[in-house]
Amino acid sequence: MAAHMHKTRRTPPPTIKTLAEITGYSIATISKALRDSPVVSPVTRDLIFKAAREVGYQANARGMALRTGKSFQAAVLMPVTAARDYEWDGVEYTQVLSGVSQALEGTDYRMSVHVIRDAADGVETARRIVEHGLADGLIFSGILADDPRIDLLVDHHFPFVSMGRCRKDLDYAHVDIDNEWAAHAATARLIAGGHRRIALVNPERRLSYALDRLDGFARAFRETGIIASMDLVVEGDLSTHFGRQSVIELLQAAEPPTAFVCINESTTLGVLSGLGSLGRQVGVDIDVIAYDDINVSAYFTPPVTTFYQPIEVLGRTLGQFLLKRMEGEDPKALRQVFRPTLIERQPDNLGGRLA
Repeated sequence: MAAHMHKTRRTPPPTIKTLAEITGYSIATISKALRDSPVVSPVTRDLIFKAAREVGYQANARGMALRTGKSFQAAVLMPVTAARDYEWDGVEYTQVLSGVSQALEGTDYRMSVHVIRDAADGVETARRIVEHGLADGLIFSGILADDPRIDLLVDHHFPFVSMGRCRKDLDYAHVDIDNEWAAHAATARLIAGGHRRIALVNPERRLSYALDRLDGFARAFRETGIIASMDLVVEGDLSTHFGRQSVIELLQAAEPPTAFVCINESTTLGVLSGLGSLGRQVGVDIDVIAYDDINVSAYFTPPVTTFYQPIEVLGRTLGQFLLKRMEGEDPKALRQVFRPTLIERQPDNLGGRLA
C-alpha cells in the first residue's frame, strides 16, 4: 500500500516587510521604530511594536548588528580560580551570573562569559572586547585600588559596570558594598562588647575593598580613643585554608585576639575550624563576626553574627545598570552602594564572660 506523505508547508516568519503591509508604514519607518530612533513619534512606534507583538515578529540579531553596529552581547569577565588573584569563588560567581541573566531576560542581549586567569589577563581581555567589538558592554569584579581596566574603558567611553570601586575619582557605573561601613560596624560592635584585641582577616591591600575594610577597622578604634590592633590584621587569598591558618598563628601572639572580623564566608569557615582545633568556642571564650553573601552563615556551628548582603541582588543590579549604560545613560546616574543587614546571632560581649 502506497503511503501518502503530506508535507506541512512552513509559514515563513514575519519580517519588516510583513509589518509594513500590516501597518501601512514604510519599511524605513518600521526599521527606525524598531531601533527606537527619535525621528519616529511615540504614537507611531507604539503602533508598530503592537503589530510586531501580535504577529510574533522577532528581530534578527545578526541583521540588527549589521544595521546598528551592535553585537547584542553583554560580556562578563569571570576568573577561573580562587587562587592568588581570585575575585569571587565559583559559588558566588554563579549567583552573580544568575542575577545578570535575570536582568537581561526579555531583551535582545545575550550574556557572554570571558574566562580570565588574573588581573593582567582581565585587562587584555577587556581591550580585545573593545577593539574587536565583541560586546556592547562589560561587567567585571575584583577591582584594584588603581585598576587599569577602569582606566581603559573610561578612556574609550565603553559601556561598563564594575562590581566595586577603585580609589580614583572617575565617572563610571558601579555596584558595590559599603565595605568601610561594614568593617567599622563590626569592629565598633566588638569594641562596645569589651574587646580591645580584634583581628581582621582581610584580602590583599592591592584590592580596593581591602583598603576600605582597613579604613573602617581603624576608624572604629580611633573614634573610641583605643589603640588599633593593626598588628592583628592578616592579608591573604580569602580561602578557607587561609582563615584556618590565620587563627592558629594569631592565637600564638603575646597578646592574642579575643575576637575576629572575617571578610567572607570562606574565611569564616576556616576561622571556625581553626578555633575548634584549638579548643576555643565561639560565644564562650572568643567572638567572630562574619560577612556573608550567599546565606552560608546560617549553617555555621555555632551560628555567628553576620553582615548579610545577597549577591544575586548585586548581580541583577549590575545587569540592569549595564542595559542602561548600553542605551547611553550617564554613568553618574548608575551608582549603587549597598549596606549589608546585621544578623545578630551572638551577644559579642566579652565583659559578660569575664565576670
